[in-house]
Amino acid sequence: MAEMTKYYEARGIVQNVMFRQTFIRGAQKRSLKGGATNDSRDMERVIFILQGEEVQMDQYVDFLKDKKVINSWGATIEKMTRIETEAPLSSFQVTTENVDQFNWNTDVEMYV
Repeated sequence: MAEMTKYYEARGIVQNVMFRQTFIRGAQKRSLKGGATNDSRDMERVIFILQGEEVQMDQYVDFLKDKKVINSWGATIEKMTRIETEAPLSSFQVTTENVDQFNWNTDVEMYV
């Protein structure tokens, strides 16, 4: 199967609650590439990308939609929508390639 790329926006409690790191760690667990960027104008919005096998991506997206609260800091997805864009993975703030370069707070339990 060919690798695919899909883009989404997540709305809810998604900034200042370790959403990006939690999302990326879940992607890594599923052997997917991903990236996430906070919307600087809307505290309730994060844009993210997933790359990999379509079935794995769709399963992860369905999991996120069903799970809603994805970590112990209350990161909550109230709505997730697929969007159209052409942004490369490298343009996202936190990615599966750079996530370990950040000084994350370790006091978070991730449910992904």
